[in-house]
Amino acid sequence: MKQPLALTWEDQIRLFEKRGLIVKADDVEKIKHISYYRIKEFAKPLEIKQQDGEEQDILYDNIEFAEVLARYYQDKNLRIYLLHAIEKIEVSIKTKISFVLGDRYGAFGYLNFSSWANRNKFTKYDIEKRQFYIKKNLLNTVRKSQLTELQKSINLDPDGFPTVWLAIDLLMFGDIVSILTIMSEKNIKQICQYYSCTPEELVSWLKCLNFIRNVCAHNSNVLDIQITTKPKLRSEWRKYIDTVIMKQNVTKPSNKLSVIIAIVVYLVNTINSKYQWRKIQSSLKTLCKEDDSRAKLLGFKDYDSVKAMINGIKYTAFTNSKK
Repeated sequence: MKQPLALTWEDQIRLFEKRGLIVKADDVEKIKHISYYRIKEFAKPLEIKQQDGEEQDILYDNIEFAEVLARYYQDKNLRIYLLHAIEKIEVSIKTKISFVLGDRYGAFGYLNFSSWANRNKFTKYDIEKRQFYIKKNLLNTVRKSQLTELQKSINLDPDGFPTVWLAIDLLMFGDIVSILTIMSEKNIKQICQYYSCTPEELVSWLKCLNFIRNVCAHNSNVLDIQITTKPKLRSEWRKYIDTVIMKQNVTKPSNKLSVIIAIVVYLVNTINSKYQWRKIQSSLKTLCKEDDSRAKLLGFKDYDSVKAMINGIKYTAFTNSKK
């Protein structure tokens, strides 16, 4: 069985150069601190594959090593900026959930999931299963937490569960999405009013953001992400998003980074209309290099759509036309 060979730093750079990457003498210093395969991953969208017998040769059509490095560094920047924006969304959603459940069911009423869950849509078993796992996760978090409010007996029930206002804030984003998924129509619609969206939209958006949050937190490549479960897109967003042709010439919107940006921009703007997008916009512009083909790699329709999306997606009062 043929195995990969161990290459020196210089050999690794020469291999990139042999494949058409334009390198400089000091680029070898970069590869000593960023692994070969990490760089290869960020160069992948720029590669051209050429068939040579049974094998495919990887070629780069005069792509500069510096551009690949820029993709690597801007990916890192975008992950940080997206985490900041998603955290703002997460805190807001948690605040709304705890307010609605606390107002309707009291400090500890949330512990009985059947009282606030959608019993017409989910079976008793489904609800109890989620209740078991979420309450288990919550107790584990409470035991590890040093939050001073958890030291006060008034904030805990006899089993050690905190009030809804503390509990929801302690839960992981994934558990919050799970709670919204099974929530009754009446409850989730009240939450959706704050974000001017439908329950279907909100749940699909938050499922997407939970996935992206995990990608960002684990230092994975977010630039070239492709979402397998596509969230619901507003019709007015599609003018910024690239389309792909599927089987039988069916056209569908891209499932790349642009979709994530659209969701984040909309939700953050509902929370804070004065939120500063300069850093995210700057990273995207650097990546696109004023080139439509580079913008399409990220799922945007063209370069102009990068700026237009962030400036164009605003919070608007909910109407039936957006369902």
